[in-house]
Amino acid sequence: MDYLEFLFAGFAVFWAGLFIYLLWLQARLRTVQRELDTLKERLAEREAEEASSRPPEA
Repeated sequence: MDYLEFLFAGFAVFWAGLFIYLLWLQARLRTVQRELDTLKERLAEREAEEASSRPPEA
């Protein structure tokens, strides 16, 4: 009996799973990057508010 078909099927399943995992990972990284950008913007806004509300130093 020739097991070449099973070997091919196993490799196909492995590569398909790896491809799907990499696509999921890329989507997750994009989400984390967006969250990080939002946090940076909020931090900059907060620092600007604090700087404008402080009395000027002599």
